[in-house]
Amino acid sequence: MATGVEVSKPSMEIRFQPALLQEVIDSFIEKTEREGDPTYYKEFHELADPIYEKFTLDDREAEFKKLYQYLFGIWGFSDIIRDAFNEFPELKQRVGIVLVKGVLKEDQEGVDVLRKWGSVEHDLAKQFEEKGLKGVGIKLIPRRFYDPALTRYCRHELLHIHDMLDPAFGYDPDTRVGQNPGEETLILHRYRILWNISVDSRLIASGKEPMLQKEDRFKEFRSWYRKIPPAQLKSVFEGLWQASYFTHSELVEMATDTLRILDRAVDVEGGEIPETTNKVMLMPGFPCPLCRFPTYTWVEDMETKLEKYILDFIRENHPGWDVEYGACDRCVEVYKLRADGVM
Repeated sequence: MATGVEVSKPSMEIRFQPALLQEVIDSFIEKTEREGDPTYYKEFHELADPIYEKFTLDDREAEFKKLYQYLFGIWGFSDIIRDAFNEFPELKQRVGIVLVKGVLKEDQEGVDVLRKWGSVEHDLAKQFEEKGLKGVGIKLIPRRFYDPALTRYCRHELLHIHDMLDPAFGYDPDTRVGQNPGEETLILHRYRILWNISVDSRLIASGKEPMLQKEDRFKEFRSWYRKIPPAQLKSVFEGLWQASYFTHSELVEMATDTLRILDRAVDVEGGEIPETTNKVMLMPGFPCPLCRFPTYTWVEDMETKLEKYILDFIRENHPGWDVEYGACDRCVEVYKLRADGVM
């Protein structure tokens, strides 16, 4: 029988590591006092000094923990994370718990679906997954909390999380790429760059400030695709930037095969759409014409590096192939041995 009472869905819970709260507050007090603003120093000691007077040594730790939680809230640090999630209401509906933890170095920072921390966090995440909700872990260095860029950083990373939890995106953390560790590293770097382009372009299109502006993303993209001629690179990047959405599998495909990147080119002033049909471009990620596997180690200038009889042997085994098409280093080594009768 209906009772007329609406059962609301549990609200998302954000938990901050106590040690992080203390680090943020202490370093912020030190920073502002050093810069000539004693306001926060005075407010802290007005509340902290009585703790030494009123509580025993055994009770002080709990009281200071409450103090740091209080100041972290009223000084607005907790609102930064909460406000970032408020920009993604659909994501908030899918997340039950957010754990925010401090780290020592910038390269340790990150935002991820909570599953890789410790056994306690893993068990906590499982509790929420049983309710159909996910856990999110955020790792930040303490000084990030008084860096204006934190809002942009959180917004950018939470759109990544939104993608990961969107069934249409099809995120698969177990996707295997590359033939060896070197190829895997390159593909994953390119995957991340392409995903970042997609995220920041969508943020700008929605009227939000991105982590990096379009010109900065282009510079980053250019550094990983240096062999694409500049005019073509401009058209390719513009096609990527204008795309409304990429799925996980599309990003993997583009990161793995540079031909798929070239296919994204669009007409743009000062640009040039690449002709990918029958085009000879010895670019990282292109398939070797001999073994057909994507390669990141091309052998170029083959006429100067290989004896004529080796080149003729390759032509005999691959009619239509010529030196301008190149080959991967593994195939070159194999055909050297075969031409010499070693294998």
